[in-house]
Amino acid sequence: MSLDDLTRLVTDPAIEYRPEVRWWLAEGLHTDETLLREVDTAHRLGFGGMEFLAMDEAGIDHARYGWGSEEWTHDSHVVVKETTSRNMAVSFTSGTNWANANLPTITPDHPAAAQELDVVTEDLGPAGSRSGLLPRVDLDAEAPTTQLPGHRGKVTEQHLVAVVAARVLEATTLDLQSVVDLTDQVRDETLEWRAPADGQWRLFVLWMHGTGQTASPSASVNYTVNYLDRDGVEAVIDYWTSVVLTPELREQISRNPRVQMYMDSLELSTYGAGGLFWGRTFAEEFRARRGYDITVWLPFLLRSVPFMAVSTTYHYDVREEHRVTVEKVRFDYVRTLTDLYIENMLRPFASFLHDNGITLRSEISYGLPFELTRPGPEVDGIESESLEFGAQIDAYRLMAGPAHLFGKQYSSETGATTRNHILDHRFYDQIIATQLAAGITKTVLHGWASTAGAEGVTQWPGHEGMWSRFSERFDTRQPAAEFYPLWNKAIGRYQAVLRQGRPRIDVGILRTDHFTDNTIGLALTDSEGRRIQDEDAYGRMWMRDRQNHWWQDLDMQDAGWTYEFFDGSLLPRDEVSFTDGLVQPDGPGYQALIVYQETLDANVAAKLLQWARQGLKLVIVNGARELKWLVAGQHTTHHQAAARTPGLDGRDEELAQTMAELRALPTVAEVHDPAHSRQALRDLGISGRAEFTTGNQSVLSHLREDGDLLHLYLYHFLYETGEPTTVEVALPGIAAAHRIDAWSGDIRPHHGVRHEAGRTIVTVSLAPGEMALLTLDRAAAQPTGSDPVTAKPLQEISQWTIAVESWDAGDLEVISEDRGLGYETREERPLTAITRLDAGHGPLRPWKDLPEVGPEVSGVGEYTATFTLDQAPAAGTRYVLDLGSTAGALGCVQVNQGVVKGFDTSCPQVDVTGDLRPGQNQVTVRVSSSLNNRLLARGYYDAIPDIIASFTGGNETQQTTVHGHGLLGPVRLLQETTTS
Repeated sequence: MSLDDLTRLVTDPAIEYRPEVRWWLAEGLHTDETLLREVDTAHRLGFGGMEFLAMDEAGIDHARYGWGSEEWTHDSHVVVKETTSRNMAVSFTSGTNWANANLPTITPDHPAAAQELDVVTEDLGPAGSRSGLLPRVDLDAEAPTTQLPGHRGKVTEQHLVAVVAARVLEATTLDLQSVVDLTDQVRDETLEWRAPADGQWRLFVLWMHGTGQTASPSASVNYTVNYLDRDGVEAVIDYWTSVVLTPELREQISRNPRVQMYMDSLELSTYGAGGLFWGRTFAEEFRARRGYDITVWLPFLLRSVPFMAVSTTYHYDVREEHRVTVEKVRFDYVRTLTDLYIENMLRPFASFLHDNGITLRSEISYGLPFELTRPGPEVDGIESESLEFGAQIDAYRLMAGPAHLFGKQYSSETGATTRNHILDHRFYDQIIATQLAAGITKTVLHGWASTAGAEGVTQWPGHEGMWSRFSERFDTRQPAAEFYPLWNKAIGRYQAVLRQGRPRIDVGILRTDHFTDNTIGLALTDSEGRRIQDEDAYGRMWMRDRQNHWWQDLDMQDAGWTYEFFDGSLLPRDEVSFTDGLVQPDGPGYQALIVYQETLDANVAAKLLQWARQGLKLVIVNGARELKWLVAGQHTTHHQAAARTPGLDGRDEELAQTMAELRALPTVAEVHDPAHSRQALRDLGISGRAEFTTGNQSVLSHLREDGDLLHLYLYHFLYETGEPTTVEVALPGIAAAHRIDAWSGDIRPHHGVRHEAGRTIVTVSLAPGEMALLTLDRAAAQPTGSDPVTAKPLQEISQWTIAVESWDAGDLEVISEDRGLGYETREERPLTAITRLDAGHGPLRPWKDLPEVGPEVSGVGEYTATFTLDQAPAAGTRYVLDLGSTAGALGCVQVNQGVVKGFDTSCPQVDVTGDLRPGQNQVTVRVSSSLNNRLLARGYYDAIPDIIASFTGGNETQQTTVHGHGLLGPVRLLQETTTS
């Protein structure tokens, strides 16, 4: 790409670069009128695509409108057709709690349904004997509740898998050496056995049965499919082939090159005492892959998982001398789960989708005891989520590894919080800004809902879709929707530029974990159980309190070095190469790798040795600490890196020999404190590609290389606690530097450039929360340096005429539809009443402090003022209108009759150079708010449960206070000049 190509790209970024939305449909209830209006509105507001799914809607006939019904099929066709006609992307949604991941064609007893391994125990005293039928699982017992959605349906069949006995040393400690497999002694589900005379014994009777997990809404009872045996995916493929993918739908799909299946988080549950995911082929597959029988180890795998895999607790343990052995077996179990998920679900499902013109985008492995990065090569797009990982940079770096290694589109579901209509827009902008710093270039907003919903249950501001206690809505109920076209175009410019070329990541960090904490965004209570609000946690804690979660030393980050994580077992794949000193040179181009965890696969170590002999730079780091589970305050310290293999493969000595050979190589360094890692890398000859000349604790960066162009993204991430900062970034090559204004699409020369020692050094000043996007052109003829600019205030605009468009509940519109099927579909659509409140002329103050407006108002404020320029704007001088603060709100600026321009919510400045004239100038600023103040005044939050309280057994409602919305200023006209 040339600079001219880049200019064309950012002038009006194509629709495929714009943010998309997750659309929560009220099952199949929406009328065609509503569906058409919503798709057209999303397109008009600048969104690039819609991902749709059925949400449970109260007060309607699920058999008529649920997933799988004729109404749902019809609505799906309408959505696909209408998005396609507007060149928008469209995504079906798959996930355990969205009914279309489950099937009406199976029962829990079918092998295609999800299976679990359950257990019943018997205790025997010394020399105690038992005979007769083995105890069975009571499938009629009430299923335990879980913190995941869904519930257990009726399960009727169970199949004996194994019977194992073990001597009990203490209540939950078993004698490993005593374990005996009695399965071969079972006859017709009966067992006669006498326990040895030495101590108390426990008999473990292990049965496989369906989990029975189902979810609503659907037209019939749909059961969760089996993700481990091939039966599950074959049943899904058969159902989609024969029922869902009608000729009409296939025809529409063929017209749209951006049809996707989005596989949401795998919120699978087990309900029995065993807590183990299982399948009819699991034991056989385990033996073939791991080289030993799993049966005698089953008592040590029994577990409880109240919420996501990270919450796993094992029921039984062993003496300390055997603990590592059992940990190896537990690793082998979950590694096998990951293998089967990849081979028996993702791979064939992706192949089927591709054959039908659909790509697969997935939150791979989320929520289950699966490795999180290893499935990356199997999907077309890798998706992260702002909620589950609390929008933390280390979490985004985790998923960036496989995305960049294999050239996958890296996206994130963005905007799910535990608040509703409360947070200012800047909060969500900061999530997106953090994502961009990790290489995420597709934002899928969570989410969108029509304001229309079922009769009798839909109230203003409209049908909620994703529960009123959870997430945010980026649709027309928001006063900010007026400014979404400007906002979507700005985010589209960032995403367009940062998809060009290839990422340049300095360091790859090997990290394997089957229980990665994906509950960070719910860790919102303090040590005394008090609720921490999202805005405080995201803005002041965790990464913004200098507490990264997995690589906790911040020396590389503070130096501008970039790094990301991935499972080392991805390195031996054929698609991954080491050439010219770089790992995956056509991908992230890691200059070095880091090994820090106590376990390392022997095959991975062998690959590292092979590459290190060819010049790979490797640092072995001992003593690193990483997060295990934030809610519980648990961390893991890896005292010695690569001390053993993770599984029970008998290769510890082989690993030790390989590591000894590695340590002897000149390209390998070892440190005993993570804080020494960067210096060790520097001693090996490594430097950051976009390195800060001096340390900076406020800025994150991301770099893309696109031929002669380098695209540099910078972000001041301390948006609540930081101060303005200036950073110098040194980049390779002699280049001309350009600054891209994402809000206007302008590309202008960047001032603050010098060249030395074959590098270009750019100086960038950033306000807290501000993003910057620069492009360096190394093909430019004789690039020269330039001094930084300084902004001189010309005048402050202190007096404004103020009016606020106050939003409140209006009339209720009824929408009806008769499609000739013998019934009428009716929706209610709450309308918004907008009242203009004139607040007179005077200084800027929050709306709540304006007598004519007050603390109960949400909406859009309009501010007008005039100011005088004594002379015409000087040629070559840039004039900037600095709004000071808009209370984190979206808005726009227009000077005289110039173009309406948007602005960064953290640094609301607008280039008005071309709009000024000598003499009197008029400026109009429009600023939106959230619905917080109006909903608070209406008592809306009195009935909204706090989702965090519900997890801990409380009954508190969401708490909020009156916000100080409005243009707060000070508003100043700045003149930018270069220093001498």
